[in-house]
Amino acid sequence: MTSRAIVRAYLGGREDSHGRVASWRVVYRQMAVDFEPHELWSEAARLDRHAFYARVREAGEPVPQTDPNSGQRFWVLARHADVHAGLRHPDLGHEVRRHQSDPAPARVLVSEAERLDSRQLICLDPPDHTRLRGFINTAFTARTVARLETRIEALIDGLLADARQRGTVDGVADLGHPVPVGVIADLVGIPAEDRERFRGWSRAMISGGRAWAVASEQFAAYLDDLAAKRRADPQDDLLSALVALQIAGDSLDRDELVAMIQLLLVAGQETSVDLIANGILALLSNPDQWQLLKDDPSRAAAAVEEIIRYDGPVEIAPPRYTFRGIELGGGAIPPFEIVALSLLGANRDPEVFTDPDVFDITRSDAKHHVGFGHGIHFCLGAPLARLQGRIMFEKLAQQLPDLRLLAEPDQLRGVNPRLTALPLAV
Repeated sequence: MTSRAIVRAYLGGREDSHGRVASWRVVYRQMAVDFEPHELWSEAARLDRHAFYARVREAGEPVPQTDPNSGQRFWVLARHADVHAGLRHPDLGHEVRRHQSDPAPARVLVSEAERLDSRQLICLDPPDHTRLRGFINTAFTARTVARLETRIEALIDGLLADARQRGTVDGVADLGHPVPVGVIADLVGIPAEDRERFRGWSRAMISGGRAWAVASEQFAAYLDDLAAKRRADPQDDLLSALVALQIAGDSLDRDELVAMIQLLLVAGQETSVDLIANGILALLSNPDQWQLLKDDPSRAAAAVEEIIRYDGPVEIAPPRYTFRGIELGGGAIPPFEIVALSLLGANRDPEVFTDPDVFDITRSDAKHHVGFGHGIHFCLGAPLARLQGRIMFEKLAQQLPDLRLLAEPDQLRGVNPRLTALPLAV
């Protein structure tokens, strides 16, 4: 999960008297592959997610799992064809209340942070999603991303020069984090003197809990002031474009503007950090592939696609509800239940990818990955993530050819699949 909005989309729904989502009563059929009800949360599944999703693919039907914390059931799919179909399915979406004849009372959003979160694109369906996506697509263009290339190159050059001086670095803290935060700050138009506060808010909004709410509200107040300045004195940045943009007489209201920038900040940072860190680990754990990249750094763009396929940042797409009973993935899923589409599982499907568990930056089928999603919720930051990744891996191969891991790969990940540290020698 990449933001508070995704977490609420996952946990929201019809609640019983204990605050748990009430589910339809369904008899679990005996599957060809047996699963424990909470297996996705087990230590074995967390230590080897790919093995778990391989079993889900083998099951041949949606696999029911129950969150041990909320008591909520959802249905996991991991075959490429099923995930691809689910990401475009007209009866799967986020705003389930719109489709219930007798919905539970709407939850009162008591804080500004919660209200802003509810307006993020990843929580919305058409027509609201279509309208807001139109604004960001108009302002956040390929030309906008291309203008950032020189800035990204300078930022990465500086990080790698510092790494050479130091001799050892952390691939997460010293290479992963500084790039997306700095780039998004440039994209939005955060003044240089405010960058440290911007980074602090970013870290807090990812952390969740009380820190998330405080940071969200502080950032919203800051953005209100900055947006007013951009209306009076527009600059060449995304915030200026969004505050000035009108489409058929329509414009973004205050909450929509803040929610959009927050989503870019939170989702754009976390996934890009993981792309860089996971990529460094994959390359250095496979010396033949690292050598291929060093011999020909122009392979960096292809390497990015293989990294996303092999070990992408997003395990499960923001969960969707069934708006009615549907047939998907070889089985029936009742109405108003959650469907978890595993991007990680789809990207290792042997029906689509040759030797899917092999990391190969020369493979021709990597382009079929669904690491950025598919359909109307396809990641709006995909071009920027690809650009940052390409430049980072190209420059690593050129400038730090002797880079090596200072820990065994299997020591770097535990039950938390996200890399929190990646010790490297230059």
